[in-house]
Amino acid sequence: MITYTVNEPVYMSFSEFRTTRAAQPAQEMVNPGKICLYGDYLFINEIDKGIHIIDNSNPAKPYPLAFIELLGNVDIAIRNNMLYADSYIDLVWFDISNPAVPVEAGRLPDAFQNVFPAIDNHYPVTEINGTKGVVVGWTVKNITVEEDYSKYPFWSREGAFFMDTATSWANKGSLGGTALNGSMARFAAYNNYLYVVNEGRLKVFDLSGNEVSKVHEQYLQWNVETIFPYNDKLFFGTTTGMLIYDIAADPVAPRYLSSVIHVLGCDPVVVQGNYAYVTVRGGNACGQNESQLNVVDITNPAAPFTRATFIMESPYGLGIDGNTLFVCDNGLKVFDATIPDMAGNILLEHFDDINGFDVIPYNNVLILIGSDGLRQYDYSDLQNIRLLSALNVQ
Repeated sequence: MITYTVNEPVYMSFSEFRTTRAAQPAQEMVNPGKICLYGDYLFINEIDKGIHIIDNSNPAKPYPLAFIELLGNVDIAIRNNMLYADSYIDLVWFDISNPAVPVEAGRLPDAFQNVFPAIDNHYPVTEINGTKGVVVGWTVKNITVEEDYSKYPFWSREGAFFMDTATSWANKGSLGGTALNGSMARFAAYNNYLYVVNEGRLKVFDLSGNEVSKVHEQYLQWNVETIFPYNDKLFFGTTTGMLIYDIAADPVAPRYLSSVIHVLGCDPVVVQGNYAYVTVRGGNACGQNESQLNVVDITNPAAPFTRATFIMESPYGLGIDGNTLFVCDNGLKVFDATIPDMAGNILLEHFDDINGFDVIPYNNVLILIGSDGLRQYDYSDLQNIRLLSALNVQ
C-alpha cells in the first residue's frame, strides 16, 4: 500500500454547467486574463469565470457595462456582433448587438478536449470520469491505494510532473468586422472562420450560419501556445519556434509554409508588414533561463529568418503600431522600431510600476491588461506617453 497526495476532480453536472447567465451586472475584476477590442468596447476575460464588458468610447473614462458569467472561459473572438468564447469543453457564442445585454445565441458541446481548470502542479491527478460531468475544480487530498502508478497519468516515479498551466490547459489580431485580440490569444477570427488552438491541434469552425460547426482539425505540434492572424496568414507561437500557415487558397485547411526555431520558452507573436516580433520567456516551466525578443524577417513567408535577437527580463505579450513596439517585460517597455533590427535596443519608456500581461495598441491608445487590472496610455506623443485611465482589480 502507498499513500499519495493527489488532485481529485470536482465535478459539475452537464446540465448545470450549460446553464449560462449571460446578462449580469458589471463586476469588479479579480483575476483578469486576455483582452479583446471591438469598436468602442473592451472585452476582458475573468479567468475561468466569464467576461467583463467595458464601454471604452472614452479611454480616459472606461465604464464597466456588464458581465457574462461563463465558467471555464479564457479566450474570446468577435466577428459581426457575435462573441465566441470557450467554456472549458464547449464553444459558446453570444449576440452582442447591444453590449449591455449580451444574449447567448448557441453552444457547441464538447468542442474541445482535455480542458481543465488550473491545478496545483505539485501533485498528480486521480482518474477523471467524464461521465460524472465537467471538471470545474480540484480538491487536494491524501489517498491510500495499492502501488499502481499507471492510474495516475500525470505522475512520474521521480515525482510530480510539473505542468505549466499557461500552456498545458486550454488558456486560450486585424480589424474589420472582427475584433483586435492581444498577442496571447488562442482564438482568431478570419472571414467566416474561427481558428482555435487546443492541445497542439488547430480546430477550424465555420461561422457563416446561425449555428457553428467544426469543419476541420489538424495537428500542429504539442507546444503551440498562441495564434495571430495577419492578412492571409496564421502565425503560431510555440515553445520552440514560430510557425506560418497560409489560409489564402483554402481557409478551411490551412497549409504549412515555414517555421523559425528559437530557444525553448513561452512565445507570443505579432506581425506588421515584413516583420514578426516574438517574445520568448524563459524560466519556470517555460524553458531555459534566457528571455528574448526576436525580430523575424517574413518578406518571403516561405523562408523567414531571424534578423535580430535582444535579451529581455521576463516578457509576456507585445504589440506593434507603426514604428512603436510595446512589450510587457518587467512592467511595460516601449521601443522605437523604426529600424526593426534595432528595435530592442532603443528604449523610449519603461513603466516598471505595473504587472503587464498583454497589450493592444490602437489609434494612439495602448490598452494594457495585467494582474493589477486595466491601464490605458496615450502614446500620440512618444516623448510624453501618459496614463489615461486605470481600472484596478478588486
